[in-house]
Amino acid sequence: MGGKKIIDLKKVGEGIAEKARAGIEVAKDGAEKAKNAVSATADSLIHSIDQTGDGKFDFDDVAEITQQIKESQRQAKLRRDLDALNPIFLKDLLADDYLPTQMIRIAEKDKKHAASSLCDGAIGHESLVKDLRFFTVYPESISDWGLRFYPDENQEFYYVDPIDPRHYIAIDTFFDYIRRARISELQMIAQDLGATFFKVTLREQQKTLHKSSQSLKAAASKADNKNNLKASVQNDISASELTSGEVMALLYFEGHEPTAPKLSYFANEPQITSLIEMRTNRDNTLRGQQMLLKCSQSSGIKKKTAATIDAAFSSMKCAGNTTFSSEAQEEVRQVFEYEIQF
Repeated sequence: MGGKKIIDLKKVGEGIAEKARAGIEVAKDGAEKAKNAVSATADSLIHSIDQTGDGKFDFDDVAEITQQIKESQRQAKLRRDLDALNPIFLKDLLADDYLPTQMIRIAEKDKKHAASSLCDGAIGHESLVKDLRFFTVYPESISDWGLRFYPDENQEFYYVDPIDPRHYIAIDTFFDYIRRARISELQMIAQDLGATFFKVTLREQQKTLHKSSQSLKAAASKADNKNNLKASVQNDISASELTSGEVMALLYFEGHEPTAPKLSYFANEPQITSLIEMRTNRDNTLRGQQMLLKCSQSSGIKKKTAATIDAAFSSMKCAGNTTFSSEAQEEVRQVFEYEIQF
């Protein structure tokens, strides 16, 4: 018995009681902090939703929040309508980020634009149809745009002149106009360079197939004998030929000392720029030149763009030139044969 430890039950009881009291105090403190946190959160929530400023949340606050939600929904609808209608105002033309479209349509306001107050005072609207972006200009607002239209303002669809971004050409006359404008420029080049003669012939490149055949001998052997086999091989050879064409311009001049012409449609045509450089070089004795100029290089419109225009016309089911892409393809086949003498 001398080796056993005697437990003081009284001290043990007092220790347990002390820890219990400490635990209760901690719990009370935590509860108070939690109560204060909840109270603070509630006060903050009430403050954030208190719309009338009376320090409490009641039916007046509910009505105010409901009104704000309705106004937010109304503004969102206005933005959606604005995006759908895309009205254009005079101030938009003066903005730094204003970017005109290559295609313009002159037409009256349709029903949805005329009925919307969002379009009051608009001078046109923007549309996107089958990847074709274009502006619709209202007839009464044409002068506001500061644009010129060929042949007049009574057509419907126009495409931009490749050398003048403020000049639009009616779709139905586009390729004819551009062709004549380029011929006029070729004449101006001849005059400025002091030519005595020039001629422009419009020709078309056509691919033809020429068939040729050749004989080949092949030897084949079998187990019991040898046979000589004669094989005829036919080849299809594709070549490009020019049609007889049509003379578009032919003039004679007196001739004079050359001056460098100002280029527009042919500014990026290396054959023309080379001709000008040789002719204006005093040490050069150039007396004449003949060249072929691809029409598609200076027409200002690509086949893909023309196809997009046709697709948009078809989708809108409206009047207009629905063979624009076929005319663009014809431009690809055509060439100007340019003859000039000094």
